[in-house]
Amino acid sequence: MGSVDQDTGESIGGIVPTQPHPVAAPGGDVAEPASAVAHPVRPAALWRFGRRHAVFGVLLLLGATARALVLVAYPPALMYLGDSGAYLDQAWRGLWPGDWRPSGYPIFLRLIDGPGHLTRIVVVQHLLTLAVAVGLYAAALRAVRRPWLAALAAAAALLAPWVLDLGQFVLADSLFGVLVAAGVAVLAGSVRPGARAAAVAGLLLGAALCVRTVGYGPLLVAALVLIVDAARSRLGARARAGLPLAAFVLAAAAPIGAYAGWSASEGKGFTVSAHSGYFLYGRVAPFVDCASFSRPDLRSLCDPRPVAQRGAPVRYLWPADSRLRQGHRGIPAGREDLAAQFAHQAVREQPWMLVTSSLRYLAGYLSPVPHETAKTSRADTWELPTRTTNALPADDPHAEDGYFVATTVRAPAAALADWSRLSYPPLPLIGLGLLAGVAATALALARPVRTRRRPWPAGAGSAAVERAGTGHLAAGRLFWLAAGSSVSTLVLSAVTAGFDYRYLGAVIGPAGLAAVVGAAWFVAVLRRRTPG
Repeated sequence: MGSVDQDTGESIGGIVPTQPHPVAAPGGDVAEPASAVAHPVRPAALWRFGRRHAVFGVLLLLGATARALVLVAYPPALMYLGDSGAYLDQAWRGLWPGDWRPSGYPIFLRLIDGPGHLTRIVVVQHLLTLAVAVGLYAAALRAVRRPWLAALAAAAALLAPWVLDLGQFVLADSLFGVLVAAGVAVLAGSVRPGARAAAVAGLLLGAALCVRTVGYGPLLVAALVLIVDAARSRLGARARAGLPLAAFVLAAAAPIGAYAGWSASEGKGFTVSAHSGYFLYGRVAPFVDCASFSRPDLRSLCDPRPVAQRGAPVRYLWPADSRLRQGHRGIPAGREDLAAQFAHQAVREQPWMLVTSSLRYLAGYLSPVPHETAKTSRADTWELPTRTTNALPADDPHAEDGYFVATTVRAPAAALADWSRLSYPPLPLIGLGLLAGVAATALALARPVRTRRRPWPAGAGSAAVERAGTGHLAAGRLFWLAAGSSVSTLVLSAVTAGFDYRYLGAVIGPAGLAAVVGAAWFVAVLRRRTPG
């Protein structure tokens, strides 16, 4: 059992495989022994493997149990007003590319025959979140070396209440999070990923973009990491080192290009999102100073109230009485294009407005208590519920927010709701872990010469030196892949959509992993040791 880490020469799982000697076959030829072909599993090896990964095994069991409780508590699935029905409608009646949201999730529903089997949808989503948690644990173990620390890094992907909650919704967010986390795990599987691994990661992250358009962030981060990998190679080997980057780009372009081509064939333009200007209008309308707008048609979209009295972005997009829809359930002809012009002019003339409001949104994700204002979505929509809906009366400022609907709420719901309320206190710690990873990067870049000159202990040899260097490289790559993917998703959502805990819930697994790896890497750099 076990295998050798090709980057470090160390065993994976704590078991060093033996190298059997060849034996002479009849006629004098050398034949491989039977043990080289099929090595029997020894109880002692299994015991060592189980003991080494015991902490993660316990967390995995708890994660599976928690998902089973969620399935029991909220059958057959949780629904989100508006989005869930639209996804099911597309998957059931016919797919089209020009919807308000990318059609990647309805395609997924069609593939698993989900519209007629809601329970199947959420079971598959829960199983996928468990699978990527195993992948993130394997990637973390390679980087930090300590199984208990790697298990802690994967804990958010296994047990975070938002992961459990989104997995029970008929929504794209759980699938998006799975694809992003899987792409991170594949690229972090080696400090020198080959073209095949890079292509798999490209397909995963390209598909993620076709599920949620905030997937541009993880895609760009992964490409940058591969560029750094190629630049780090020796000058004569850079052409070959660029093969993973080329494979990644081509593989990512396959689903994105196919989707955009499908959109173009339907007259919606060569794009993944046909309504980006519409959503950007909703994003800037709560904050923009309309005094700078001179065109009467653009001013018709301005909210005359002071900024402090305005509502959340959704208030400007969906209600029939909004200034965009002018009393109509649909959008009058020409108004969507006008909204896009309004948004682009607002960003050009008042970029600081967009920056400061986005920073406030991002800071809200680090609050140890639910962050909720007149300009954010409701926090309780993404907490495991104890009631069948959280719809509000029409006169409530948040009445236009989406709300959940549960067909049935059963006994485990109270305990699950209590667990949901523990989502917020760890968020400042995640922020500190991310800062620690950034500090570790700065220290590692500032100390390369001093580290090379540092005398190693007698008998350490080149293997120990190489092992330490590889450990820091693995930790740094994993940190930036996980942190970059999660933070870029939140940044893009803050800039283009607003504040909503569903965005954080989709990437809380990679974010939690990045925080643990970043803290461990920071301590390791201070001690000049291999992480863990």
